[in-house]
Amino acid sequence: MSTADLMRSLPDPILVVGGYGYRNVGDEAILAGLLAAIGSGRALTVVSRAPAETTATDGVRSIPIWRALPELLRHRSVVIGGGGILGGDMGALGRLIPYFGLAASVLGRPIALVGVDIERSSSGLRTDALRRLVRRAAVVAVRDTQSAELVGAFGAAATVVEDLSADVPSSARSVGEALLRDAGLDPSRPIVGLCLTAVNPRLSHALEEAVAGLLDRMPEVQFCFIPMSQHPFIASHNDLVLGRNLRARASRLVIIEGVHDPSAMLAVFECLAAAICMRYHSLLFAERAGIPVLPIPYAPKCDRWLARRGLAAIPPTADALRQAVASALGERLAWTA
Repeated sequence: MSTADLMRSLPDPILVVGGYGYRNVGDEAILAGLLAAIGSGRALTVVSRAPAETTATDGVRSIPIWRALPELLRHRSVVIGGGGILGGDMGALGRLIPYFGLAASVLGRPIALVGVDIERSSSGLRTDALRRLVRRAAVVAVRDTQSAELVGAFGAAATVVEDLSADVPSSARSVGEALLRDAGLDPSRPIVGLCLTAVNPRLSHALEEAVAGLLDRMPEVQFCFIPMSQHPFIASHNDLVLGRNLRARASRLVIIEGVHDPSAMLAVFECLAAAICMRYHSLLFAERAGIPVLPIPYAPKCDRWLARRGLAAIPPTADALRQAVASALGERLAWTA
């Protein structure tokens, strides 16, 4: 059953809750796919950290987070949409989402969990809240079999669906080429994307050393840092901070500056020769673009994605990355000279 089929039973107006408005390319792609699945002509409201940006980008009514609870009174159903929103690496507000869903259920609102990961939490209280939420939900659609198995262990049933970003179209290739040229790169020569994050502190120091060493060892290759998240408040979730730190160590590193919609970012991936990927949606975008994926997973959801495809993680060392890039470029490495 498609995500769209699952959504048809939900009564309007629908309140859509997720990690939206934080300038995260993956979450914004999830929202775009979710809105497409809900369908045009439906009455809905999106809860967003940046309502004006969400309205401008997606053409929907949007409200700030503090209004979410009052809005339950005027909405007849709730959709909790997308990705790792129920995962353990969410911030304080994200960790409240299961309890928000339970509050909606107490008010008699049908709940749909769509395109999410379900993980056991180190907090027994949070795990109990997730268990009760999936049991009460009218729709549970998860994006991997491990999540579906955990839902089953919780005493409910889940449908496995594609990540909601799968239906987001790419902009024209010319859009990606223009962004790369504006950054100072030559799209006619091979470019390797760096889609990195400092969210996992255990990887951060080794990662910076590895990337600096990689650029030293491959001076003939064009490298482009692609910030998949530009969180406005938490530096470790703002990949642009990491990118600028890396550029301070290797001045020839180029960064895609500015905030761009998911379709434009997907077009950038289509212009790359390969991508070193940490963020979950960088893995998905690289796969969709048909380029070599050089993975450095930072979270269990990335590990599960790699396992389903039989891909091995690359150690965050300069030598391992240099070998992976050289293998990915193959004969094209000669073009960079």
